[in-house]
Amino acid sequence: MQADLHNTMHQLIDKSLVGEVSLEEQQTLREHLAACADCQRYASECQRAIAALSGFSFATDPALHATVNAALVLRAQQMQAMQPDRTRIVVVSVVALFLTLAGSFGAAHISDPLAAFLHLPAAQTQTGLFTLWIIPSWCFFLLLPVLLLISARSANRKGQIL
Repeated sequence: MQADLHNTMHQLIDKSLVGEVSLEEQQTLREHLAACADCQRYASECQRAIAALSGFSFATDPALHATVNAALVLRAQQMQAMQPDRTRIVVVSVVALFLTLAGSFGAAHISDPLAAFLHLPAAQTQTGLFTLWIIPSWCFFLLLPVLLLISARSANRKGQIL
């Protein structure tokens, strides 16, 4: 019981030193400190430690501030340089669209000669070309800009400092 009372009073002393103690707790603490030499010693040691820390200071090198700012500016420039190049993504997407259109148009026009060459019905050849050439090429075309953006953002994240 006595140890719990001292622990409680030590906590109250700590709270009082940072100004977080209520008026009722201050009164209880004053009454206890008047009768307990151990807690008086603890309060005195804590006050001396805080007084010693308040006088503690250190000098920094004035060039350190400039060095840190220069490093931050350099890092910001590096990260901005790693941003996705939207012009390149648009150009690649337009080229992919042109190639997809040309390939799809070409595939649609060779289905009849291909059917005759393979001795297959024209409908089957058109379905095969549509399934094996036109749909995959359009999927790739639609996926290409997304992959380029993800790749650029991934490269950007790898360069970030957490």
